[in-house]
Amino acid sequence: MKVLFATDGAAPSERAGEMLARLADPARTHVVVMSVNGFESAMRQAQLSGHFSTEEGHAAAVRAADRAAEALRDAGFQHVEARVEDGDEASEIVHAATTEELGLVVVGSGKESWLDSVVLGSVSSSVLQGSPCPVLVVHRPPDRDGPVRVVIGADGSEGANHSIAAFAALADPARCVVTVITAAAPLALPPGGPAGESVLGREVADNELVLANRHVEAGADPLRTAGFDVETEVAVGGAAGVLLEGAERREADLVVVGARGLGRFRAKMLGSVSDRLIRHAPATLVGR
Repeated sequence: MKVLFATDGAAPSERAGEMLARLADPARTHVVVMSVNGFESAMRQAQLSGHFSTEEGHAAAVRAADRAAEALRDAGFQHVEARVEDGDEASEIVHAATTEELGLVVVGSGKESWLDSVVLGSVSSSVLQGSPCPVLVVHRPPDRDGPVRVVIGADGSEGANHSIAAFAALADPARCVVTVITAAAPLALPPGGPAGESVLGREVADNELVLANRHVEAGADPLRTAGFDVETEVAVGGAAGVLLEGAERREADLVVVGARGLGRFRAKMLGSVSDRLIRHAPATLVGR
């Protein structure tokens, strides 16, 4: 897989690089490290130096890209290239994602970066909405040794299937512990109807359970074929709550979800499900 890792040299970008190094298979991952000399990075450099200079901003971008590339090479990645662009940060990242054959874009998010975690900043929002390929947003990398713990949402949608395929192409099965989760809608009874007396409600619930089991197994099958050891779970509730609760219970380092889905996963980018996961999970891979 060819991955674009966008970095500005700040701590959030470093954390994203750590996650990429912990998760990806170095033998089959080609990483393009991109740093963009844009207005935000130039202003940050001006705060450090006391004066505004596009040349110093460009030099800082070169240092950020070279440092991130060297860290990945030290982690065992052999196919790493560093690149610096001058222009608008989000536009350059989305342009690369649109014109090059990328499998994933990786960005860090945090207050000290132009990829801001509180409001998801203009850059990260633009990348999430504009990238034609999946995006991995990292707030923090795993804080312990051992495999990366991953929770994957499966609902049978195209977006969820793309996110699963992107994860399988990126991740090293030996480095991950994976749980695929599907949300099943709770039983809905007619207003005032006593529990157990709604035949229609039970039929809908039964159908929902059958469909949920079908989706969770369909999500797990390609991962097992790719060599991952996968557990599955069907939980009752809304998609975002089910995934966040499952991620918290398993102390997950990464949640994988489709940007737009079917049923309870249906949401525009930065909508209810994707938005909650991107903001609250340690890291989120959003499929397109």
